This record gives sequence, C-alpha cells and structure tokens, in this order.
Amino acid sequence: MSNELVIPGSIVASCSEWKEGEGVIVQGGEIVSVLTGYVTFDEEDKRVSVSCAPEGVRLLEEGDTVIAEVFRLKESMVEANIIQVEGKEHRDLLPNQLRGQMHITKIVDRYMHQARDAMRSRDIIRAKVTSTEPVTRLEIRGHEGCGVLHSICPNCGENLAAIDDAEDWNVRCGDCGHEGFRVLADAYGQGYSQGKGLSELNRGGKRWGKAAETHFAKGPAARSSLIAADYRNDGNEPVMMKFGDDGGRGGARGGGGRPRPQGRKLFVGGIARGVETPQLQDLFAQHGEVVDAIVMVDRETGNNRGFGFVTFAKDEDADKAIAALNKSELAGRKITVNDADSGAKKRGGKDGGARGGRKETPDGSARMYVGGLPWETSNEGLKVLFANHGTVHDVHVITDKGTGKSKGFGFVTMPEAEAKTAIVELNGFKFNGRTLKVQLANSGRRENSKDRNDGNQRSSREQQARREEGMKD
Repeated sequence: MSNELVIPGSIVASCSEWKEGEGVIVQGGEIVSVLTGYVTFDEEDKRVSVSCAPEGVRLLEEGDTVIAEVFRLKESMVEANIIQVEGKEHRDLLPNQLRGQMHITKIVDRYMHQARDAMRSRDIIRAKVTSTEPVTRLEIRGHEGCGVLHSICPNCGENLAAIDDAEDWNVRCGDCGHEGFRVLADAYGQGYSQGKGLSELNRGGKRWGKAAETHFAKGPAARSSLIAADYRNDGNEPVMMKFGDDGGRGGARGGGGRPRPQGRKLFVGGIARGVETPQLQDLFAQHGEVVDAIVMVDRETGNNRGFGFVTFAKDEDADKAIAALNKSELAGRKITVNDADSGAKKRGGKDGGARGGRKETPDGSARMYVGGLPWETSNEGLKVLFANHGTVHDVHVITDKGTGKSKGFGFVTMPEAEAKTAIVELNGFKFNGRTLKVQLANSGRRENSKDRNDGNQRSSREQQARREEGMKD
C-alpha cells in the first residue's frame, strides 16, 4: 500500500502497465479511483486497487476545534490551512476540508476595517468549525480559547510578544519595535494547551483610539510593509505594493486599487442588474478598441451597482460609442453613456463663486458633500481619507459655532476626474464605524437653511446622525 491518499477521480495507473482491481474503474486507458483511500499495487498479479485505510479518513464536523495557519487575507475574508483537529487522533483530512474560511465579522467583537488588521499571513490560529458544507467555515469570535496562538513581525520576522501598555496595539516586536494588533488567544505565545487569559488584550467592544484610526485612514499605505524574505517569502525577492500616480489609487477600501488605463474613459449608467463586465465590454467593442471595461459591484454583496466604465484607445472610437449607445437599450434598460472625465466646466453666475461663505471652487475641480462623518473627524483626518484618491484642494468639516463640535458632515474639493473616483470608492464606505455618504455638492441638492445653521440649533441631518449614534442632546 502506498502512502498517497487519493480521492474519487484520481488517476492511479495506466492500463498499459496494470490491471483493474477493487475500488477503481478504467476510463480512456487510465485506471481511475472511485474511493477515497490508499493505492495498493500487486506486483505478482500486476493489479492495482484502492481501499480505505484501516483507520479511515478524518471528516471535519461542526463544533470541532482546529489549529490552522493563515495563508491568504482578503479585505473581508481570511483563508487558513488546517493543520490539526484538537482532541482527536491525527488522521488525514479530505482534500476539500484542508482549508477553512473565516469572515471578518467572525474574528473579534470589535469593528475591524480589514481582515489583515486582526491577523497576518503565517499566523497560527485556533478556531471553531461552524459548518463543513459547501466549504469549511471557521469562527473565533465568542469561542473561549480561540484566536492567534503565534505570530511574527511583518518587518523583521521575529516573534511578536503580547503587551498591555498601549492604547490600541497588543503585540510588539522586541527586535525592531513594530507594534500591531492581533486577535489573541488566551494561550498566545504559550502553546495551545494552556493559556494566561491574554484574550482580554483584544479589548472587545471598545472603539479604536485616535492613533489607530489615523493609521487605518491611510488605507493600503498603512498596511503594506517590506517583508523580510528569509522569514515570510521563502527566499523570494519581496514585492512592495505599488501606488500609481495616474488616478489608480488604492483608497481606504484597500486592495491597492485598479490602475487607471490610458485612453478615453466613458461613464455608463443605468446598467441592468444581470449585466456583467464581459457583456459590457463586448457591446462597446463593436465601436472600437476597448482597453478596459468594468461593471462596478458592491464589495460586500457582489451585486451590480448599476453603473460602470469603459475606456477606448482612441477618442474617435469613444465619440462613436457615445453617439451610438447613449439612450440605447441593454438587457431591457436604457443606458446613458458620456465622458467620465468631463463635467461642469467653469462655473459662473449664481452657480459659481463664493456664496454663503463658500470658498470658490478652482477651475476643473468638483466640490463634494461628505455626510455620515464620525464625530471625532477633523479637517486633517478627512483630508487623509480623500488624499488616497487624488489631490485635495480644500476640506472643511462643518462645526457648531457654539460648541465647536462636528455636525457630522463636511465638504471636500478635488479635481473633477479624481472626485468621481473618490465618490465611487467612498460612497457607502464604513469609516470609523459610520457609513459615509459622498456625492457632488451641486448635483441637484442645496444646503438648506438648517444645514447652513452655524448657531446652537442642530440641523435635522445632525439630529438624525446623533440618534443613530445613540447620543443624547
């Protein structure tokens, strides 16, 4: 019997050399396993068979506690290789149960901006199995003893030690001084048999302090670091995340952003729910060379957001597409097609200039309304958030004249093309626990007299925001 574990469909031998035995079938001149088990070669009879090992194969069950190694981190998801099932004798796991997934909301009882803010690749974790179909789901939050058991410094590769002398961070590297946050298990750094109650350092339910929020607001730049090759990249040359200066900025949503393609960019609105990027690209490719196309989707649900962008290599092809497709029908809905980089040009008359105490918007720039701001957000914090998407000309958080406290909204001025990118990326984005509303300040809306009230009377928008936060007047 060989040491190789095979599953149904695995090719175990060739019909030209071996005969069919138990647990296999012949297909296309190959002998294929129909069982999950081990291969046996009978040299005398030249026959190959597959049989289950005497001890069988381990099947994960709901409620199992596993030890796993984090190997991939997405914005809202952690993937880990399962190493061992605790409390059960060691056996091989089925291939479809070797990896588990954990959503960011199942990590810790605390708002996490991204999954990588709670753990990193190569971290060893203990987690509970909450389901095995269709994929293995893991969970740490609310389970005693679960969390990160061991982690190393992303800068130098030394072990991180638990600390309790920092407001936000709970691990520190004794070699280079790097500080960070891990969702610690009670037994962090002590092995997984006994623990010292270190999970209290996760500070469940507590808001992040100012230093951490400033760090997180910087987006991907705050999360990228040069990893020591010998420790984290298996000797391969480290690769830094690239931040382009052509408008393809990563932004606060992480992931590095999409590089902005070179060419004439068109905005496509009114896209039907079932339309996907390939269908949009095929439609516009009939009018010229398309260098990029995308239908924007919701990061959490994956649903079509009803608009997208198409970039042509040549201006004349883009003009043809606008003329042919604007107000045309796609999947039962009329779409609108226009130049994504065009917008209101120089504004004059009553729509331009400084009015009601506003600053004059620079030519070629757009002024955005930003609602749903956390109460502690300052002008500098708002500027840092939008600076990930382009050049910020001006920021202004509206405050109460009597108390000096934020009223929960403000305005940001940026170049028009970059403002549109910021609106797409940040509208609906959760910032410090609140959901932002970002739109052009002159897009069919006016600040009413209550919104412009700088006195002690709170506006209706502010009152609603304070109710959402559970704050008392």
